[in-house]
Amino acid sequence: MLDVIVVGAGLSGLQAALDVKKAGYSVLVLEARNRVGGKTFSAPLASGRGCVELGAAWINDTNQHRMYAHSKRFGLELVKQLTDGDCLMHESDEKIHRFGFGKSPDFAASEVANLEKIRDIFASLSLDRNANWAELDEVDVETFVKRQGAEPKTIEMVNLWTRVMIGFEASEISARSFVDYCARGGGFKQLRSDYRDGAQYLRFRHGTQSVAKGIAKLLGPETIRLSNPVRHIQDLNDHVVVITAAGDVHKARKIITALPTPNYNSIIFSPPLTGDTAVIARATRLGYYTKFIVCYDKPWWREKGLCGMGLSHRGPICVARDTSVDAERQYSLTGFVNGALGREWSKLPAHERRAAALKQIALVYGDSEEAFKPIEVFEQEWAKEPWSQGAVCPMTGPGILNQYGHAYGKPIGNLHFVSTEFAREWKGYMEGAVCSGEDGAKEVIQALSRKPGGISARL
Repeated sequence: MLDVIVVGAGLSGLQAALDVKKAGYSVLVLEARNRVGGKTFSAPLASGRGCVELGAAWINDTNQHRMYAHSKRFGLELVKQLTDGDCLMHESDEKIHRFGFGKSPDFAASEVANLEKIRDIFASLSLDRNANWAELDEVDVETFVKRQGAEPKTIEMVNLWTRVMIGFEASEISARSFVDYCARGGGFKQLRSDYRDGAQYLRFRHGTQSVAKGIAKLLGPETIRLSNPVRHIQDLNDHVVVITAAGDVHKARKIITALPTPNYNSIIFSPPLTGDTAVIARATRLGYYTKFIVCYDKPWWREKGLCGMGLSHRGPICVARDTSVDAERQYSLTGFVNGALGREWSKLPAHERRAAALKQIALVYGDSEEAFKPIEVFEQEWAKEPWSQGAVCPMTGPGILNQYGHAYGKPIGNLHFVSTEFAREWKGYMEGAVCSGEDGAKEVIQALSRKPGGISARL
């Protein structure tokens, strides 16, 4: 019998497995996909010019020490996010603003003042440990900002924030869940920043999936079994039984489930998940999050004095970034097609989706000749990937955290849970996934050390 089985080979599951193995316990990782990495997914260009990130992309080297340590451990080169040049804003009325990076769009003075007022409210709340969390959970984000005096243009911008950051409309998630998400990333402003200490400061030259591959190598091929979705988990008090879709049966003393809570519905639990944990599994939802990445022979937008950031209320892309790696001659714009705009776009045939996105890039960036000459195009729709069901991490609507939050991510019997959604720090980010994996491993190691045979298991 094994000591621990980990379900899921994303960063949280791999980190948990690594720490369990380092503690001297036997561990097996079962992964439904044919690859490791979960929502870190780096796709090579056919031309050989580097890779693009279909999933998670950014870290920093100051307050994301776990991921930065992994980058050093595996000898991975990091590149700074480009912030030189102007940004573009595409309004609902088709008006396009050009403005400096880190500044507000060229709205009327009263509109800028209102927008900055609401921004500062979120910034303050996300740093306030004594915030009225119960009150914040009673309303959705849109209702909350309206009560704070948000005007129409500000409400549009708030919806842009929630779409870009987590793939939801502001009316779909509670104000508490959003503020909590920001708080765990060091506050609203830090979460939105591309400068040093900010969430979008550094990227990986050779792809974020390199971290997952590095951890997998440390674990060894005998520890990880790919293309092995788990269908049934039985907790028999003194051990657990795991049955895969192929009918393979594995036994262990403990199990770590490294999946987002909405994905629990893909597994039969015996006994069934009940009480508050069952409610949470049903109530959490993943946002609609798609990346549309266009690679070019040159970064033509820079010739126009642009940094590559384009914001839009019209869509389908709600924000685009320059995600180039110059050393690889990989020049790309990554469009985030998120929230309600993305859900509508996803209903189109593939050729119409591509046409709509390229037309938008040509319109907003003002160069139809270059925009329509990509050398490669990538599209990753996370909601349609069965083992993901969406991105970035699960969120909740009004009232859920007030009533059931105390049970969020807590162990049940021999079942333990890890995921970036449970992270104390950097929820929704790669750093959060590693953080949760570490915490889950500590939890399991402590539990095993209290059981008969725990000491011998570590020898």
